[in-house]
Formats: sequence, structure tokens, C-alpha cells
Amino acid sequence: MEVTRRYWTLVAVGLFLACWGVVVAQPLALLGAAGVAAWLVARQFTFARAVGRVPATLDVSVTTAPRLMAEESAQLSVDAELARALPVTVAVTVTPPPGARGGPVAVTLDSGERAAVDHATLTWPVAGSFRVDDVTARITDDTGLFGQTAVLDVGVDVAVDPRAPSDVHVGEGGDRIAAGFGEHEAGRPGGDVEPVEVREYVPGDAVRQIDWKSTARLDQPHVREFEGNTDRETLLFFDHRATMADGRPGTRKIDYARQLAVALVDQVGRSDDKLGYYAVGDGGTTALIDPGTRTETWRPVRNHLFEVEPTRGAPAASDPVRPTAARAASAHLDSDDSAFGRTLAPYFAARDAYRRRFDSRPLYRTVRNAEFGAATAVWTVIVTDDADRAALREAVTYARGESDQVTVFLTPTALFADGDVADLDAAYDRYSEFEAFRRELANLEGVSAYEVGPADKLAAVLSVGRDRRRRRARV
Repeated sequence: MEVTRRYWTLVAVGLFLACWGVVVAQPLALLGAAGVAAWLVARQFTFARAVGRVPATLDVSVTTAPRLMAEESAQLSVDAELARALPVTVAVTVTPPPGARGGPVAVTLDSGERAAVDHATLTWPVAGSFRVDDVTARITDDTGLFGQTAVLDVGVDVAVDPRAPSDVHVGEGGDRIAAGFGEHEAGRPGGDVEPVEVREYVPGDAVRQIDWKSTARLDQPHVREFEGNTDRETLLFFDHRATMADGRPGTRKIDYARQLAVALVDQVGRSDDKLGYYAVGDGGTTALIDPGTRTETWRPVRNHLFEVEPTRGAPAASDPVRPTAARAASAHLDSDDSAFGRTLAPYFAARDAYRRRFDSRPLYRTVRNAEFGAATAVWTVIVTDDADRAALREAVTYARGESDQVTVFLTPTALFADGDVADLDAAYDRYSEFEAFRRELANLEGVSAYEVGPADKLAAVLSVGRDRRRRRARV
């Protein structure tokens, strides 16, 4: 309990009357001092009893929009209610977190009042997860002699998503894709429990499909195919390296990539597939969520996508290296001098040399170290840009050997240079190079590749190509 300046003023008056009564022998002055003291004690007792009742009778609720976009405003409402009127004033104050602009909000219940509500408009300029929980109740008596502050255990969570572009294009060579990507396919060879056939190994087959007994018996690598069904594991690799910051705020590469990835996660969740997630920064793997069902991973992956931002080139934590079955087999074959070992050794030796070429590239290294499912059909999705095409080509090639299907979503650097397409002729030339690279990936067996970017800029760039073709036709 706190006492105010007014309380000390009355105490001083009482002491003065007591001293004056003693000095001049005035009983009335002594009686006045005793009256002041008795009144102060009575008021203190009344206040203390009312304060003790506040926690059990006060109900405070704080409400606002649970999710909104950066720079968006929302109303923060505070509703305070007492189960019964008290002879004190209760002022409830809610102070927004540092990430918000606006407020605070104060609701006052005067003596005898039971309910009050107030609100303020808050603007959230920064993306992230916030909690509005700085809520205090200031209790004072009617005479202004006493006061007490209590911290209330109430609050509300607010998720602020980055500003999302409104003109997202996903397609091939300027043509939008009309259907959903990565749909399930029943009745196809894939990873399940019903064997279909054993056939000779061909480049591009997943190592996990190798049938070791048949390979040993026939002295040639053979794979066993299985009847596929709708069960599938999706591995999402999301690139947030420094190059993904190209573009203007709200329309950067990562903003388009993020929106695409969130839509993909929602699709996987609706299919109730397993989902694994790898985030890639300039130093390597920055986040890893092991494959799990929707209830285990769907929301954490979605939340991370909303919060992740491009790195600045600083090394990330060391990669979570997980030796795959192929690497273990390679180590075992190094000491296997049998005909079986000699037959398979060249395949693994070539693969190891191939891996080492791009070990320092973060995206390739993350894909290489990922744990691909061994018992289900695996769909690998890579969301990145075309800044490091050689490393991306190798990462896709590696993923193709470990997955049943690989889909690549690329944000073309040609559409994000300097945040605008100032020189359309030069932009078209760069886009043409990108398109050739995208087609190269898409021509790989089991690989689909799509462009992701601003529809208006892409249309402007493609118009240059149409003009060039018309000019050539007139010549």
C-alpha cells in the first residue's frame, strides 16, 4: 500500500494539533489530533479491505485482431468489470509492446461503478509475433490518501505478417499455371508397401529404391518399384539468403517466395501429408522442422515463414548433418572387395565426387544433408532464386535422386533488379537467360520448375520480346 502527499499533510496537521495542545494545554487541540488519527486509520482499514476484494471481483479482457499485416492498424479494446461496486477507484491501463504505435489504453471505474470500456487504434509497422500483456490496475481511495498498483495476468497475442504482394505470378515462361502444383497421383510407381517390379537401375533413380538382394544376385544395380498411393512426405527448402532481399519493401523476392510457400504449406495441410522444413541462410541451415503430420508441423512452419527475413551473409549455426543411407553404403563399399562391392563402387564414387564440388554452397549443402523419407513417396520443393544457378542445378539433381518428385519455384533476378525494371531491353535479355535455365531444370526427369514474381513487371518485360518478334517479322 502506498500513501500520498495528502496523507502526509493530514499526518502533519494531526501532529501539529497534538503538539499545540500539549504546549498550550488545550484539550480541544488534543481531541482534534486524536480525531484526525482515528479517521486516517479508518480510511486505511476501508481501503485495505477493498483492495483485498479487487482480485476476486475484477474481470479485465483485452481484445484486438489476432493477425494482421505490417503497417496495418487494428483496434485494441479493454473491457473492465467488477462483480460488485467497491468504495475505491480502479484504473486499468494497457500499454502496447514496443512493436506497436499508439496507445496506451486506460479504463477507469470510479467508486460505485461496475463496468467501463475503452479502445485505441494501434498500428503494427514490424512483422513478428507480439503479446500485449503490460496490464496494470491502479487502485485509489476516494479521498486520494492511499494507492496501490497491481499487475494483471491478462493479455492477447498478435501475429503481424509481412506485407504481401498483390500481383503474384506463378507460371512457366510468362504463362500462369491454372491448376494446383504437386497434386497426388494414385496408381503410379512410388514409395509404398506393394511391390510392382524389379528393374535395372538407371541414372536418376533414388538410391533408397535399390533392391540389394537383386543387385547382389544379378551383379548389376537393380531397383524395386512400389505401387504409389496418396500418402506422401513433403520436404520444403526455403531460401532466405541475402539475395532474396532484392526488390522494394513489400515486393522483394522473399515476399513473393513467402506467399507461395505459405500457400503450399496450406495445401499440404489440407492433404494431411507429412511436412518437413529446412530454411537456408548464407551460412547454411538456419531452421529445421522434422517431417510430421499437420498438427505437429503445419503451424510452426507457417509461423516461421511469416517471420523469416533475408540473412546478411553472416554464418549460421552449423548444419545438422545426418548421414544418409547412401553415404553409409558408400563407406561400407570402400572396404568391400567382393564382386558386389566392385560393381556398385563406381556409382557411389562418382556421387561422392559430385557432392564435394558444391559442399560450400549453403543450399546444396542443406539439400545434401537433409533426411529424405525411406518408406513413403517424397515430394521435394525448393523455393529460391536464380542467383547461384550452378549450385541450384546440383541441388536439384541431388534431390531428384532422393525423391519421387522435385518442384522448384524461382524468383527471377531479372524482375527484381534495383527494385524496378528501368531498362526493359536489358531486363528481357536477363529474363531470357533465366527462362533457358528454368527450362533446363524442367527438362530433368521428375522435375518441375516455375517462376514466381510480380505479374506486372513480367508482362512489361515480355512485351519487349513481342515487339522484337514483330520487328523481325516486318524485315
